[in-house]
Amino acid sequence: MATENRRKSAKSGAPKKAAARKRSAVKKTTSIPYLAILAVVLIMGFIGFFMFGVEKPSVPQTVNKPVQKKEDVLPEKPQPIWEYEKTLKTKKITVDIPEKKEATRPYQMQCASFRARGDAESLKAKIAFQGLNSEVRKTGNWYRVILGPYERKRLAEKHRHKLQRAKINGCQIWFWR
Repeated sequence: MATENRRKSAKSGAPKKAAARKRSAVKKTTSIPYLAILAVVLIMGFIGFFMFGVEKPSVPQTVNKPVQKKEDVLPEKPQPIWEYEKTLKTKKITVDIPEKKEATRPYQMQCASFRARGDAESLKAKIAFQGLNSEVRKTGNWYRVILGPYERKRLAEKHRHKLQRAKINGCQIWFWR
């Protein structure tokens, strides 16, 4: 009975919802059939191949070349006689080599300049781990990390490259102050 009451109340009281309509998928139609186009292209290619691709064998033509008269034959070109080989063996060459100017002053390398002494000491420790001696100089409000003195610039360059491999960059080489 309870089910009948439910059916009656559902029929009489509330309006029914419209059933959801299923839409059929719209098929896309192509206006040009691809197979027909492919067939036309193949047929035209086939015809073009036979019209232009096949050539008739040509008859070899013989060309009569006019016979040239033998002209007077020139004598062989004489071999040149090179004299520079003899002169190079006997020639003395003097080369002026300029003397290298030695630096009158030693070099120094400054790797950094800090406002805080602790930062300068930290960099000095990193340089010490590379086996190089450095010092911290106070100049005004700045603390400079200096290496040197170096008699030759080449040794200063060598130490700078060693520091660059240890990722300590920005070192500058100057005359000693």
